[in-house]
Amino acid sequence: MLPKWIKKYSVNNAKIDDQHKKLFQLAAKVEAISEKSVSRNDIKDLLTEFFNYMKDHFNDEEKYMQLINYPNLEEHRKIHKIIIQDMIKAIKNIKSTNDLKEKLYTITKQWLLEHILCEDMKVKQWRNSLLATDNNKDVDFKAEDKENKLPQFYLYTCDCLGKFHDVPCNIHQEIISQRHNFTCKICKQSIKFYKEYS
Repeated sequence: MLPKWIKKYSVNNAKIDDQHKKLFQLAAKVEAISEKSVSRNDIKDLLTEFFNYMKDHFNDEEKYMQLINYPNLEEHRKIHKIIIQDMIKAIKNIKSTNDLKEKLYTITKQWLLEHILCEDMKVKQWRNSLLATDNNKDVDFKAEDKENKLPQFYLYTCDCLGKFHDVPCNIHQEIISQRHNFTCKICKQSIKFYKEYS
């Protein structure tokens, strides 16, 4: 049985976590169809949905890793390419409906277990090590906001060249609801949600 998404699989980035949750949901659909009789078209539709969502997710995840200067980005990117190639091979070499179901389930299981639960956790560990030393020190948050930090972060920019700020979910909500304005301690300018990544 495939695992369900739980909080410990969080990579501490709201967008990537939401995408991972969706991929776990798609994997659950794959598991459900692998245990019952379904039409070839239903399987192909699910495969297409999974494949397209996975490509978009990989693109967003690679942007995120680039933004946070993840040192193993190229290695991680290669793994993404291999997963996509495996999906393409599975689509091209279908012999029967059962063959397609089996291949889709195998790829889904390997991808979830080996990629999200292993490779993506390496990104989380690396980012956590940076957050432990940086701890958003360049942004003026109120003391009570620092204490109420949630485990996920959004990326923000300021006028400092090439600088990004990790903004906790509760602060992000206050900024978008226009309840508070937060500034960078260095350039003294308001931080802005990084729209290219959003």
